[in-house]
Amino acid sequence: MLGKMERTKTRLAGKHRALDAFLNARQSLLVEYIRLSTHQKTLPTQAELEEFCGQLVDYVSAGHFEIYDYVMAAYEATRGNARVLAERIYPRIKHNTDEALNFHDKYTQADEDTLMELDRDLSHLGELLEERFELEDRLVSAIDLVDHLDTSQPA
Repeated sequence: MLGKMERTKTRLAGKHRALDAFLNARQSLLVEYIRLSTHQKTLPTQAELEEFCGQLVDYVSAGHFEIYDYVMAAYEATRGNARVLAERIYPRIKHNTDEALNFHDKYTQADEDTLMELDRDLSHLGELLEERFELEDRLVSAIDLVDHLDTSQPA
């Protein structure tokens, strides 16, 4: 996941300030996820879980309220069919967001019994993050394509 993320980040570095911040937040989230999921001998502390859950919510929220709206506006500006993009990708991202928020709600103030499910839930969350990153990369590629179309069209 990190390798693919770096390639996306390198390809789009400097093209959009909001996109740069979003991709940096994605990388920070993934690094924290890896750190949290590799706790081998002890469970993470409640403070570590709360920090991660906060990053998770910030990340999925930023996607919804910044990047996705930008993509839709960019498509509309070039008379693209934003509806097709929305129908194909957004429902999957929304489901993914709901799952991430469920993880947040479960572990923000987890008791010991809940912590016993952490490994399984982190594994599931890792799969969700991988899917989400793939979906977001499609949106990011759409931004890049729209920008290319915008600059290559005669005035």
